[in-house]
Amino acid sequence: MPARVGLLGGTFDPPHLGHLVVAESARVDLGLDEVRLLVAGDPWMKRTVGAPAHRVAMTRAAVAEDPHLSVDVRETARDGPTYTAQTLADLHADEPGTRWTFLLGADAVAALEQWHRPDDALAAAAFVAVTRPGHELHVAPRFADRVERLEVPRLEISSTDLRARYASGRSTRYLVPEAVDRYVRDHRLYVE
Repeated sequence: MPARVGLLGGTFDPPHLGHLVVAESARVDLGLDEVRLLVAGDPWMKRTVGAPAHRVAMTRAAVAEDPHLSVDVRETARDGPTYTAQTLADLHADEPGTRWTFLLGADAVAALEQWHRPDDALAAAAFVAVTRPGHELHVAPRFADRVERLEVPRLEISSTDLRARYASGRSTRYLVPEAVDRYVRDHRLYVE
């Protein structure tokens, strides 16, 4: 039986408990064998703050205690902008027979029409939009039958807010895994 692997892409700048809740909920609710946190290299639709090496190290620290979660760094090794369609093509070449499920937030689903080669990406994996209970999911009509919906408990945590908290010295306890908090503080990340 082919492996069923979920991919949760993101900048993970820094990774937080909301990311882990999404990964674990999707793994259990979708019957996935594992979920890989796919650390974005140079995402063409989003700005990153932290260096790729730091974002990879923090993400590895975040999942270190969970045997069902791992980190995929292929996009951080690629030069130039990274595109989901290319990443999925590479994964199919590297691991033929694996059944891929691409997990994305409602905001990313709403922007699918602006993606580079969205039809190729949607053909390469099952796409599952992770939403908050009671919130609408906006999918372009041409993609509507190709994106599943999965409601998960969402924590109101954002990496943008966390960076601001670190910069101003406010508390981040219970918002990020302890290992991530330690890494950020040891490396003095996000301090202006």
